Amino acid sequence: MSGKTVLVTGATGGIGLETSRALAGMGAAVVLGARDAARGRAVAEEIVRGGGLAELLEVDLASFASVRRAGQRFLASHSSLDVLVNNAGIAARVRRLTEDGHERTWQTNFLSHFLLTRLLLPACKAAAKPRIVNVSSEGHRSGRLDWDDLELERGFRTFRAYANTKLAQLLFTRELARREPSVSINALHPGAIATGIWRAAPRLVQKILAAVLPSAEVGARPVVRLASDPGLDGMTGRYFNKSREAEPSRAARDDAAAARLWEIAEKATRSGP
Repeated sequence: MSGKTVLVTGATGGIGLETSRALAGMGAAVVLGARDAARGRAVAEEIVRGGGLAELLEVDLASFASVRRAGQRFLASHSSLDVLVNNAGIAARVRRLTEDGHERTWQTNFLSHFLLTRLLLPACKAAAKPRIVNVSSEGHRSGRLDWDDLELERGFRTFRAYANTKLAQLLFTRELARREPSVSINALHPGAIATGIWRAAPRLVQKILAAVLPSAEVGARPVVRLASDPGLDGMTGRYFNKSREAEPSRAARDDAAAARLWEIAEKATRSGP
């Protein structure tokens, strides 16, 4: 990965942090996408102290304006982007709207990554062998997109909202692979991992999960592989369960749904501030 530039969202904790550390250790210059600037700077300083290359890119995925600013800042200082890892995600306990008027889980996990990816596509296409890695979940198999209520104004539940965004990520992966054949884009389930995404669960459940689930370092390994393994050059539009290629749900393989969702996301992100 020496000489390559990698951008990781959600880089200050969990899988994003361990992915950033690993790729920096392999020689990549890592751009840390982070909402919390203080935490982002601390991670960057840690990587630099260890002999790696890292810089902070402030971005709040609950704000389209923040995503646009981040995209502009990146493009102003980098001519190319070798790897984009769309990792950040939440599982919100209650339904709440962002400043853009979208349900928070839907915007953070899907719409803002859709927007960020499209903003950075020129930089990706300027790289020799660009890759985009979408961190999804086997939870997508429970996802059911109601085209009349994509953002769950009716019947919001934490896991339902989360699963729907993971299904949306896979449809986005499929459609982007069709539209941009020169860019390798794949998605994966990193495994059930003990990370901060479970903070919406009751405290007792959080303690149990932390005790029984593998660490974020383990969860980062398949992400790092998709970002760096030369044996995967040219592979695109695929889904991996950990390190093995797998077939996603039937809903995630629906080309008509992928095209329809793209149009909806394009309209939603275009109408932001």
